Parts: sequence; C-alpha cells; structure tokens
Amino acid sequence: MSLKEQIEYGTAPQLPDADGDFSTKVAQDLVRIDLACGATKKEDFLGMDKFQVDGVDIVHDLLTFPWPIESNSVWEFECSHFVEHIPITLPNGEYGLYAFMNEVYRCLMPGGTIHIRCPYYASIEAWQDPTHTRGITDRTFTYFDKKIIESAKLGHYSGMQCDFETVSKTMVLQPEWEHRALEVRNQAIRLYNNVVQEIRFLLRKRIA
Repeated sequence: MSLKEQIEYGTAPQLPDADGDFSTKVAQDLVRIDLACGATKKEDFLGMDKFQVDGVDIVHDLLTFPWPIESNSVWEFECSHFVEHIPITLPNGEYGLYAFMNEVYRCLMPGGTIHIRCPYYASIEAWQDPTHTRGITDRTFTYFDKKIIESAKLGHYSGMQCDFETVSKTMVLQPEWEHRALEVRNQAIRLYNNVVQEIRFLLRKRIA
C-alpha cells in the first residue's frame, strides 16, 4: 500500500520503507550526503559545506550550481536548517529555492529522498535570525510536486524542473504543547504562534 501524505507530531514520521511500492536498497555503498552540515555531520553521511571544518568531505557553496556530484547518484540527502537561508533570488535572477530543489532532484537517484528540517513559519525561530530569508509552511514543498502544480493549474510557474512526492511532514511542538489533546493542538496551531517549533519534511524523487 502506498504511503499517504499526512502531518504527524513528534519525532517518528512514517518512513519510505513502509510503502509496499518502495524497496529499500541495502547496499552499503549508497551515497548519502548531509548538506550544509557544518561541524555536525550526520553519522554515516558525507558532509558538504562551503566551509572547511571538521566533518566536511565536499567543500562547495550550495548556491553555486552545478554541485560536484554526478546526476542520479545520491540515495539520501539530509538538510537541516539551511533552506530558510536561501536567498529569494540569486544573482542570475533565478529563484533560489527552485534552483536548490532542482539541483537536489538532479543528484538524487529515482526514489531517493531528502530530509529537510527548518523552523516553522509561525515560530519566533523562523524570524529571529537576520540571515533567514523566508518562512516555511506545511505547504511550501507542495510547489515541487508536479501532480499538485498541474491540478492547481499552476504549470505556468517557471523554473520548477523537479518532481517530489511528500512521504511525511512532522511538526515538532514546543514542549508545553506535546501532551495536549489532538483537537487542542490542532486548534492552537491554527490560531497561535510558537506552538510548532520546527517542521520536518521527507521528500522522495518521484519514480516516473
């Protein structure tokens, strides 16, 4: 049975291997890269960052394209608290998040995934850092799903060359809201700021 797009709470989102149409590759040599890892690279991943610090294996500016990565070669990307820093437009006039997601798509194998973590738009964490350029909502990455774009008659949006399906969205709540009833949490998320601290997306490159 295929996975259904859904919003979950906490730190246990559905994983791709819960999908009967998805076969997890078990080879040990699959490429996994932690983008903008800094000095906190995820275990068993290669680290990629513009700064040469401990743990960085590929020194490259993520806003300079193409990346030094072969097409269709990466099985999994990790990207924690970077997309909110991407400029709205790049010096060449291209939309920054489009360019970034297009490059992720180029590098991923069919069925490969990217796990994105970022502050939620209705959280102070999204706006306190002067280097943040955008707020990320639970709908932001639907604009990189061709089926949704076509059904919404937004095919005229230029620049989007990728096609991702959402495996899961996970909202990380502020501690005081974690154990409240589901109905109470959902109402609070709709009405109040600073209920959701972080949102996490697991996106999968759609297999044609």
